[in-house]
Amino acid sequence: MNRITFLILLVAATCRFLEAQTSPPAVVFHGSCARGLPQFEEWYRHTRLPQESYVAAGKRKQQLLDNYPKLKLKMPLEEVEKLLGKPDFATATPAPHLATAPESTDKRCSNELAYIVKKNHENMADMGDVAIYLSFSRDGKLYWAAPQNLPTLKQLGSPTEEK
Repeated sequence: MNRITFLILLVAATCRFLEAQTSPPAVVFHGSCARGLPQFEEWYRHTRLPQESYVAAGKRKQQLLDNYPKLKLKMPLEEVEKLLGKPDFATATPAPHLATAPESTDKRCSNELAYIVKKNHENMADMGDVAIYLSFSRDGKLYWAAPQNLPTLKQLGSPTEEK
């Protein structure tokens, strides 16, 4: 093997080694979550999107705006639903774990709820939506409330503080 080929192989091996060192570990989401909350697809079928914008009924919008300030961190999902009503749609996620670690015996899921005030496009996560998004920990407690394009409402909690 000549020196140039050896050098190329050495550089390639070093790059692969460094890539392996900086790559995040493989994370697995295994299991399924109860389907007690409406899914985006279900909600979408009941709208006229994309032909016509979705706008929440006046009473629904007022309920959201009036009761959002009553939300408190660590509030159970059931209490939130008493204040805001059923969410328009939700996403449930099982507990993640490293691919090299055994699966957790805790089968509870975290939930992300969406209350839509106005939506112009069929994209589930459109930044132009007027909405309230709520995140619940696996023990069913609110840890983040994020109004989007509702300047009179303030965020509660943080997306990184799920405790």
